[in-house]
Amino acid sequence: MDNPDEDRIRERAYQIWDREGRPEGREAEHWNQAAQELAAEAVGGGGPGGGASGLSSSLQPGGIAPAGGAPLQGSIGTGGGSTAANDTGSARGGNSE
Repeated sequence: MDNPDEDRIRERAYQIWDREGRPEGREAEHWNQAAQELAAEAVGGGGPGGGASGLSSSLQPGGIAPAGGAPLQGSIGTGGGSTAANDTGSARGGNSE
């Protein structure tokens, strides 16, 4: 009878092999990768994405960067720019001059 952990490693190694186009001669590499992924999931408590939810995002380990590799710019908010440096006039709607 097989070890349950060995069965899980075998299944994951098969998935990796299949995902990579079924290359020949990389059995040991796929086995080791599968064992490492499953060990990391056991410690982290999450799925393949690495986070507790098992979902990959840029906010969790294992997340992906935006397409094109461009850094994110701007901030989260209303979408308007800052008006801190602009003279906005008086509270009555006109200039105080």
